[in-house]
Amino acid sequence: LQTPQLYLLLTILLNPWYANVSVQALTSNAKESPQILNTDICSTAQGRTSTCEVELDVPASCVKTDATSDCPIVFFFHGAGGTNDWFAKTSGVHEANMIGVYPQGENGWNTGPKDSNVCQWDDFSCTEDPDEGAFIAAIIKELREELGANGNIYLNGNSNGAALSMRIASNAGADLPIRGIITKVTQLLASPPRSGPGVLNYNQPESGGPKISVLNIMGTEDKVIPYEGGSSSVFGQDANFQLMAALESMAMWALHNDCSEDVPEITTGVVYSNTVDANGEATFYSYQGCPEGVIVEHYALHGAGHTFGQKAALDGVEIDYAMAFEFINRLEGADLPVTPSPVASPGACEDDPTWHGKFNAEHTCDYVAESPSSRCSWENTDGDKASEACKVACDECDTGGRDPVVTTSSPTASPIENLYCEDDPSWSGKMNAAHDCDFVALDPLVRCNWESSDGLKAMDACEKACGEDCLL
Repeated sequence: LQTPQLYLLLTILLNPWYANVSVQALTSNAKESPQILNTDICSTAQGRTSTCEVELDVPASCVKTDATSDCPIVFFFHGAGGTNDWFAKTSGVHEANMIGVYPQGENGWNTGPKDSNVCQWDDFSCTEDPDEGAFIAAIIKELREELGANGNIYLNGNSNGAALSMRIASNAGADLPIRGIITKVTQLLASPPRSGPGVLNYNQPESGGPKISVLNIMGTEDKVIPYEGGSSSVFGQDANFQLMAALESMAMWALHNDCSEDVPEITTGVVYSNTVDANGEATFYSYQGCPEGVIVEHYALHGAGHTFGQKAALDGVEIDYAMAFEFINRLEGADLPVTPSPVASPGACEDDPTWHGKFNAEHTCDYVAESPSSRCSWENTDGDKASEACKVACDECDTGGRDPVVTTSSPTASPIENLYCEDDPSWSGKMNAAHDCDFVALDPLVRCNWESSDGLKAMDACEKACGEDCLL
């Protein structure tokens, strides 16, 4: 009983501190039943509330006998106002043999001005607002050091989630060892160079930093994040925040990655399809001369807006998430067939192509999809709500790829919602300067079709007067 080994064993067994220590190891979970990653990550992260959560989705095929893993690790980032609730059902990581990580943001991700922020965007020492770089770095550290998940790390994001992917990749390094990103409907910021708290807050990739493979997909008619860059409503009219043009953003990634060709190889006639239109077109840009193991690619979806439609695909490969997995498999050096992500049964979930808002025939389900958190409560002339008719736009499906809609009220509106509830104070009808947006609001059914002298309709300039989300 006096041996040092036995003494140590008794100390461990009898000491109550040791009794409360949980041994962490990587374990698998059933499909659609993700684990919750160490809650200390949320409780110690800056600017996080009780909504913070990180789900971990581990297929059994990804756990080795020593409870470690070399499977690729894919972060899925939701958009502004979205949630992480749907990824476990829709990501398809169990079929793809990859580990899924689904963090929950604080009413989106802190990649620009937000009404909920306490500090100014250029207060880098702020300790109250979410520090997204530090948050993601803490998750990666937990995966690596505590759980033995050693696979390459990839980021997949849509809209605000894509902006976070761009931001994290721009700060790649020892704390953020990112191999590649798959981003939809956003590009790099042209300015400012930094924003938000902390040190992992640069908005463009650092010269000489790690190489990052990029797959970027954007709609050429996006009214929220313009394909040609410039300002965006998501920044709350803050002129400090300007987007690069999509191809300028791709050129910067190509330059950062030491790709030798200035002009990408361009392929036209790529088939862009969804459940509404099987004959759309996209253009594919492939940047040549990149170092071995680095891919830089871009798809421009002609005529597409901020959403791509249910079961959107390019040359028959669904964007969510078969295309992402094929991209990752190429980087992993695997020539493997990709099982498509789970999809709804035929006819189970579709947008009604005949539905439109009661004030404007152009307010279709596609229009609702550009701001679902505010527009899914709209009605048509028969009283049918968008949330019932526009199942995909309002994310009333178990699948479909769009970010889930948060229907609960929030103390602060998102910048996109603010845009659709503002009237242009300079607008007036072409027949009378007194016919401003306030005048239009007195009879929106008739007056929202009026035009200014330069042809701008009241329905576009007087969004508060004519927008159903503000009238209900």
